[in-house]
Amino acid sequence: MTRSCSAVGCSTRDTVLSRERGLSFHQFPTDTIQRSKWIRAVNRMDPRSKKIWIPGPGAMLCSKHFQESDFESYGIRRKLKKGAVPSVSLYKVLKSRTALYCRHKVTANK
Repeated sequence: MTRSCSAVGCSTRDTVLSRERGLSFHQFPTDTIQRSKWIRAVNRMDPRSKKIWIPGPGAMLCSKHFQESDFESYGIRRKLKKGAVPSVSLYKVLKSRTALYCRHKVTANK
């Protein structure tokens, strides 16, 4: 089974081609504090419970969601720096149901 990025709206998959293009994939940290920062940054909601999404053991993010300065290089390999938090192209959840309703209503009228 092909692994894919857990960020909402990101369709990047961990394939030979994506690796050849320089993309890397990073599992959620095991450190509780750092993991919480990633979860807050991803800002994803569980569709069933409507609560904050909790990543499973295989959840990961692709390198598209990190600044170049978040990486350090070791020859041809690169690794996230300690304390790096995803900050690029992350989905922002609408704050209220009213905003969601209004957005869909406006879209429907187009």
